[in-house]
Amino acid sequence: MSERVHMKVRRLPNGEFSDALQVSSVGRLWELDVTGESLPLGSLLEIEQGSMLYWAELQQIDGSIARVSVEHSLDRSRLQPIREIWGD
Repeated sequence: MSERVHMKVRRLPNGEFSDALQVSSVGRLWELDVTGESLPLGSLLEIEQGSMLYWAELQQIDGSIARVSVEHSLDRSRLQPIREIWGD
């Protein structure tokens, strides 16, 4: 991946979202630039990008570069038919 992708990241369960950049990805292992964030190893993270939600675990941190393992993903746009049936 040569182009950096803008994302929002927050520490679970109740952290505030902050901006991040996806620097690289190989399968479910991503590198994120989380400049200004202080995240302990093992942190569980929620990552937003467009209609996608990802849940990941912080595996390594080197300066502002966080290496995460993405464990789950959800395309929120696929939930729309369910919302139409059940209501919001």
